[in-house]
Amino acid sequence: MLTARAAAVTATVAAALIAAAGSAAAQPPDYAGLAVDPNIISDSTAYVAAPPVLNPGGQPGVERTFAHRDDSRRIIDTVIVSTDPMAASGAMQSMQADLPALVAAPTTEPVEVGENGTVSSGMSPDGTQSVSVLLFTRGGTATEVQFLGAVDDPVPMDLVVQYGQQQDQAIRQQLNQ
Repeated sequence: MLTARAAAVTATVAAALIAAAGSAAAQPPDYAGLAVDPNIISDSTAYVAAPPVLNPGGQPGVERTFAHRDDSRRIIDTVIVSTDPMAASGAMQSMQADLPALVAAPTTEPVEVGENGTVSSGMSPDGTQSVSVLLFTRGGTATEVQFLGAVDDPVPMDLVVQYGQQQDQAIRQQLNQ
């Protein structure tokens, strides 16, 4: 009787372990730590991070907003992750198509960030903020970083590039891209 009971317990435990392994395998990757904290660039604690938004717009990845402690600036970092560089290119094209909703009459220039890096800078469509939008791909990822500030205080281009290079490095390290 004890042997039958031990066999039943063993079978139950084995079934539970198999079910747990199956559900763990079905869990989507956690990209919460992928967005770069701007405080590492400025070596300060000036920016406060909002909780990460996983799978923004229903796409695998992360979006994270960092607000300056005096609320004068915001950085919104969005990384869309796929396994296919063509899908990343398509995501970047969608991001480019959405630029008019973010920045009016932008000046766009290439930057040495990731693959196909560009920065579009100007004013928000309502004229209340300076806006710079960094776009780049890296392997199967597409990244958009919005830098928002006061009308008379746009983000310096060297900060945009430095932040972008840090984000590109994080993608390469964390996703092996």
